[in-house]
Amino acid sequence: MLDEPEGIAKILDSQTVQKAYQDGVSETVQEVGKLGVDVVKTLRLFTAPLQVAAAYQDRLERFLKKVNDRVPEERRIDVPPQIGGPALEAMRYIDEGDALWGMFTELLCKAADTRSVALVHPAFVHILQQLTRDEAYLLARLRQKAFKTSDRLQLIDAGARFGNRQTILDETPLDDLHRPESFDIYFAHLESLSLVAWPVLEQKPIYTQGRQSGVERFSEIHLTDFGRLFVDACTEAPQP
Repeated sequence: MLDEPEGIAKILDSQTVQKAYQDGVSETVQEVGKLGVDVVKTLRLFTAPLQVAAAYQDRLERFLKKVNDRVPEERRIDVPPQIGGPALEAMRYIDEGDALWGMFTELLCKAADTRSVALVHPAFVHILQQLTRDEAYLLARLRQKAFKTSDRLQLIDAGARFGNRQTILDETPLDDLHRPESFDIYFAHLESLSLVAWPVLEQKPIYTQGRQSGVERFSEIHLTDFGRLFVDACTEAPQP
């Protein structure tokens, strides 16, 4: 057992939690001090956002400096509150090294600039709030080029259906993702937001001894027109 309630603040190493205890405004924090060490270790799994938020002021100052450097004073305008408010709140819990931080930064820079504000739609902020860092990374890569894929399917069940899919080509950068095993979920989510599509561009029958035994499909994952508008608004223009 912990000897004193403030021990929990030391274990969590969170400025936010320490202040909550010192101010006496959080009975929960004081009660946690009575828990066992194993329970406290489990609680630490949920405190990373608090630690990130505690350092937000420093990150915010660096962000504002970037806006000052990017947007000349004569071009600066007030950012609409429905864009600036949700964006700055979401950024409290995002690390600067995260692709999402860069996308929020770019969106707000454009929203504060008379030359680019027309590219920014309020819906873009709410889309960004829903993305994971892997999804943000995939969108940035898709801005550069589509991911080509191809596979082969066999005719099975006496020719009643296709199955036994075999991947021939897959340019999806799975090795660069934080959680590559979640790619199917990422794609389904991005597709539901109308940001990406995965059409079959061509398919060719495969014949064995004069009879069709399967099919080879050629497809690609690419940004939709709406997806490209979104990504263009949230990422820096490519260097010439």
